Amino acid sequence: MFVPQVASRPPSSRDSPKLRPQLSRGDLEKSQIAGLPGPIFTSSLHRSLRKDHQEQDADDDEEEEKPHQGPIFFRPRTSILDYTELMYQGSDRIRGLVTCFWTIVGAYILSLLFSHYQESGEVMASGLAGVIFSRAADLIVSDLALVVSTALVVPLVRVLWVQQKAGMDPRRGGAWVQAAVEVVWLCGWYGWQASRGWPWAQRCFFALHTVVNWMKVHSYLSTNRRLACVLRLVDEIKKKSDDDDANDSRVEKLEAELCPYGTRFPGNVTLGNYAMFQLSPALVYEMEYPRTARIRWGYVAEKLVGTAGIFVVFYIVVAHLVIPHLERMPETGVGIATLHLMGPMATCWLLFFFITFDSIANGFAELTRFADRRFYDDWWNARGLDEFSRKWNRPVHMFLARHVYLPVRTRWPNKMGRLVRPGVAAMAATFFFSSVLHELTIVVACHRWNSHAVFFVSQMMQIPLIICSDKLPWFRDQQALRNWAFWLSMVVFQPFLLCIYTYPAFVK
Repeated sequence: MFVPQVASRPPSSRDSPKLRPQLSRGDLEKSQIAGLPGPIFTSSLHRSLRKDHQEQDADDDEEEEKPHQGPIFFRPRTSILDYTELMYQGSDRIRGLVTCFWTIVGAYILSLLFSHYQESGEVMASGLAGVIFSRAADLIVSDLALVVSTALVVPLVRVLWVQQKAGMDPRRGGAWVQAAVEVVWLCGWYGWQASRGWPWAQRCFFALHTVVNWMKVHSYLSTNRRLACVLRLVDEIKKKSDDDDANDSRVEKLEAELCPYGTRFPGNVTLGNYAMFQLSPALVYEMEYPRTARIRWGYVAEKLVGTAGIFVVFYIVVAHLVIPHLERMPETGVGIATLHLMGPMATCWLLFFFITFDSIANGFAELTRFADRRFYDDWWNARGLDEFSRKWNRPVHMFLARHVYLPVRTRWPNKMGRLVRPGVAAMAATFFFSSVLHELTIVVACHRWNSHAVFFVSQMMQIPLIICSDKLPWFRDQQALRNWAFWLSMVVFQPFLLCIYTYPAFVK
C-alpha cells in the first residue's frame, strides 16, 4: 500500500507507487539459488534491486574471494554509474556531477576545435574519418557473417551430444572436437581479416569482435557439453540402480542442474535460445537469464544518442591529440611521445569505458530485457591489476572465472598443492591465458609481431607483484598508496605500450 510521505519538498518520481518493489531482493536471489523458475520483474529496474546494497556488496566480495565454492549466478542489478537508470528510479544524486563532467568535456572539445580551425582552416580533422569509413560495407558484411557463423554451434551440439548420432562421449572425445572446432573457426576468421587489407581501425574492431564471439562460442559449447555429461550420467544411474535413496538423491541433484529455471536440457539447444544469448551482453552462457518485463524504448533511444555523442568526442580526441603525436614519434622519440599522450590516452580509456559498458552494453541489455546490468564494479578504487581486472570488465572476468580459474582450481592435483596452492595456480593460469589472448589480439589487429611481447610480459609480471604485496603487511594495509601507485602506473604505461606497438608503423 502506498503511503504518502509528509515532507516539505515537492513530490517527485521517487514517490510513485509504480516504483515500489513487487518482490524483495532476497526473494529474487533465493529463487535463483534454489533453482526455481525465474520470476517476472517489474517494468523498471527500480530501487528494490538495490535494496540492502551494503549487505549485497559484502556477499559479492565474499563470493569473489571464494569463487570455487559455487557457480556464478546472474542477478537483477543496475550499473553503478548508469545516470539514465538512476533518473528512471527517481534518484538525482549524481545529476550535477554528470552535468558538470560533460559541460567541461564539451567546453574543452569546443576549444580544441576552435584552435584547430585557426591553424588549418577546417573545423575537424578529416583524415581519421577516411580511415574509419573506408570499405565500411565490406566490414559490415564480414562482421554479420562472423556473427551468423557462430550459430553453427547449435546443430553441432544437437548432433554430437544430444542426439548421440556420433556416439561420442562428451567427457572425452567431445572435448577434442570442441577444441578443434574453436581453433578452426578462430583461425579462419583471423585469416579472413588478414586477407582483406583493411585499415587499422577496421582491423582493431574486427579483431576485438572476433574474440568476443569466440568467448560466446566457447562458453556455449562448454556449458552444453557439461550438461550432456550430466544427462548421460543420469541415464546411467537410472539404468543400473534400483530403488535406492542415495541414488535417488543424487539423481534429484543432477536433475536440478539439468533444469535450473524451468527449461530442461536439451530443450535449451535451439536457435532462438542461442540468438538471445548472442544478442545479450553476456559472455557466460546460461540456459536462462533474469529478464525485465518490457523494453523501455526511451531508455534505448537515450543510450543510442549517448553512443553517438561519445563516439564523436572519442574521434576528436584521437584525431587531434593522439595521432599527431604518434606521427611525430620517429623524430621526438618514444619517451617524449609517452609524456604527450598520458592525458589523451587516459581520456580515450574513459571514453571507451563509457561507450562500451554504459551505452552499448546497457542498450543491448534493454533490447534483450537482460536484467543483470552489473557490467563493472568500482574499478576506480582498484589497488592492483588483479582487482582492476575483476571490476572494470565483469563480462570478461566472469568468463575467465568460469572457464579458466574454476576448472584449474578444482582440478589442481593434491600433490602439486603442497608446492603451489590451487588458488595461486589458478590465478597464474588465468593471467597467462588473458595475457596470451591480449597479445594475440594486438598482433592480429596490428599485423605486426612485437619480438619483446611487452604486453604479455607486463601482465605476467603482475603475479609476483601480487604475491609480494600480499606478503608485506605494511604495503597491504596502505589502501590509498596502493590505489595511487596503480593509477600512476596505468596513466604512464598505457601510452608507453601504444608507442611501443605502433612505432614501426610510423617509421618511414
